[in-house]
This record gives sequence, C-alpha cells and structure tokens, in this order.
Amino acid sequence: MEETEIGEVGVDKPAEAAQEKAQEEKHRTPWLRGLAVSSACLAVIAAVASLKSGRCANEALLKQSLATDQWAYYQAKGNKAATRTAELDILSELHADPARLTVMRADIEKYAVEQNEIRAEAGRLQKESEAQLALHEWFASTVTLLQVSIGLSAIGALIESRKLWLASMAAGGVATVVFLARWIIS
Repeated sequence: MEETEIGEVGVDKPAEAAQEKAQEEKHRTPWLRGLAVSSACLAVIAAVASLKSGRCANEALLKQSLATDQWAYYQAKGNKAATRTAELDILSELHADPARLTVMRADIEKYAVEQNEIRAEAGRLQKESEAQLALHEWFASTVTLLQVSIGLSAIGALIESRKLWLASMAAGGVATVVFLARWIIS
C-alpha cells in the first residue's frame, strides 16, 4: 500500500497573518484606545448628569404640587372669609348680638392673616420649583451635548479620524465643565 502524503494544514499561517495585522493596526492607530477610554468616561458623566437631571425634574414637580396645594388652601381660606363676611352682613342687618358679630369680624381678620401666610408659602414653593426646573434643563442639555460628543467619537473611530475624535473631546470637555459647575452651584 502506498502511503499518501498529507499536505500542510496551514492553521499557523492565518494565525500569523492575524497577529501581523494586529501589530500593524496597533502601531497605525494607537489613539483609538484613548478614544475608547474617553468615550467610556463621557458615557459615565452623561449617566450621572442624566440622574441629576431626573432628580431635579422630580423635585420641580414635587415643589409645584406642594405650591398648588397651598394655593388651594389659600382659596379655601378666601371662601371661608367670604362666607363669614356674607353671614356678618346678614346678621348685622338683623341686629344680631354684638358679641357674636365681634367674633365673626375676628374670624374674617384671622382668615386674611392666614391667607397672607399661605400666599407667601405658595410663592416660595413655586420659586423653588422653577429653580429646580431650570437646573433640570441645564443638566438635560449637558446630557445631550455629552451624547453628541460620544456619537462624534464613534464616527471618528469608524472613519479613523483623529481630528473628529478631538472635536468630540472638546465638546465633551465643555459639557463636563458645565455639568460640574452647575452641580457645584446647586
């Protein structure tokens, strides 16, 4: 029986070619590692800014809800004062007991004082709500700019454009500074 020679399998050749290609790519575009790391950092900052934005939006809604409750309470006190005033007018015309009329006048004055306190509290809560909403908008804008920056980084990686990556880093840097400044101020 004749022995047939088995040809070279050639597993080593593709592995060597792949390793050579990897070494060539490693020297050709080392900045891609920086792109990957910086994009990941921007994503983390965007996630934190998103959480901060959501928290501010929730606070704004809560404060506005509390302000609305205070305005309803203010209105209720006004209704009580109006009812008591009408009652006082009717009883005055009927020449009711002066002591009773004095008590009613005191109630009307008390409702007016309470309304002023309630109005002040409602106004304070409304201003706090507006301030939280403004912060929410700042943080949401920061998140958007960070997302655009990350998208530009991805495009820079795909087309191997270092200039586009650097532009994305500039945008991400601005967004990060704005985020941190707003966070410290708030």
